[in-house]
Amino acid sequence: MIEIKKRWTRWLAVTLFAGVALGAIAAFTDNVPLLLGEIGKARADRSVWSQMAEFVSLLTDAGWAWAATAVGVGWMVSAGIRPRTGLLVGALAGFVALTAATIVFYGINLLVGGDFYWVQVLFWWARSLLLGLPLGAMGAVIRRPPAGILAALVVPVGAVLNIIVLPPPPDSRVASTVVLTVCGGAAAATLLILVRAVQARRLQGTSTG
Repeated sequence: MIEIKKRWTRWLAVTLFAGVALGAIAAFTDNVPLLLGEIGKARADRSVWSQMAEFVSLLTDAGWAWAATAVGVGWMVSAGIRPRTGLLVGALAGFVALTAATIVFYGINLLVGGDFYWVQVLFWWARSLLLGLPLGAMGAVIRRPPAGILAALVVPVGAVLNIIVLPPPPDSRVASTVVLTVCGGAAAATLLILVRAVQARRLQGTSTG
């Protein structure tokens, strides 16, 4: 019983940390121009600090980053758990992480005087429920070959599609850097996933033989 309690406490801590970190970073970087009094300036004329914050903001505000968080916590909390239980725990972790991120994001916006609309909060909470559960479960599936390979590819493929469908604003000085970062990271992640899949298959073949 004590071991189970420790495991659930660890699961909750990891999940909340990931969600709070995502929401806090996204909200803070969104509001750096407001905090520096540069809202009236064109994006290209803002300070270096605003440009750096915008780079991080364009990454953490993207849908793929939130999806990656849900998948990531689902993968982390499902370690050492039976497959069916892992799916359930991973799904709950994805939902809780995105819910925490949403609350923190809009909470910080409210504190710094940014935009705050209850309709948006409820909308994104519903999205956390609708998408967080399957994405968290998908993270748990990563540990279950061969389906795990496809599950692991969801984030890098989704990141590239996200950047194609919703590219950074063209007037941003960091737009091209964001595109290169996302596409480069996605390519590296895809290569790593495929290499590890081949290695795992070889090890399995060796042990079977």
